[in-house]
Amino acid sequence: MSYDALILAGGKGSRLDGRDKGWIMHNGLPLIEHALARLAAQTPAPSRILISANRNIDAYKQTGHVVVTDERLHFAGPLAGVEAGLMRCKKNNLLVIPCDTPLLPTHLYEHLEQALVEDDAAVAAYAVTNDGPQPLCCLLKPSVAGSLAKYLDAQKAAVIKWLEKISAKAVHFDDSTSFSNFNSMEMFQSLANKGA
Repeated sequence: MSYDALILAGGKGSRLDGRDKGWIMHNGLPLIEHALARLAAQTPAPSRILISANRNIDAYKQTGHVVVTDERLHFAGPLAGVEAGLMRCKKNNLLVIPCDTPLLPTHLYEHLEQALVEDDAAVAAYAVTNDGPQPLCCLLKPSVAGSLAKYLDAQKAAVIKWLEKISAKAVHFDDSTSFSNFNSMEMFQSLANKGA
């Protein structure tokens, strides 16, 4: 099954002193390279990778992948990045991941896709662990683009509420650690101490 993937790297990095998360180093590589490696390890790998970015555009282009920017002003949140990705994804399902989850499971796509196969009417699936929902790790059918645009037009931004609105399927993953979110310098330090 051919699909596209979108790495969300367009945030303000407000919990990281405004730094662009994609270029923060972890184990000798920037987070964007870790994200690309996790996508390459999926079964199957995506046919195309898009990167949602609103800063350092030229640097992201150097990865060799298509870079998309938000159509909405003022950092409207991760769903604005998802919207930009969907606008360039007309046929294939779109696997969405954040750039700050370098430990993602390599069977992420496979499990989310299975949920859509099992329920033909489903238009989206997202990961859930014992720690709670991981809404930015999701697989979307292109048909959700209209719903997302209306949701954002209404000035709404909560990812999980939009997924619930479109009756997305929750898919459980056993390993919570693999969804660890590197969204603070404390998190980087903690994982560095553990040797992650």
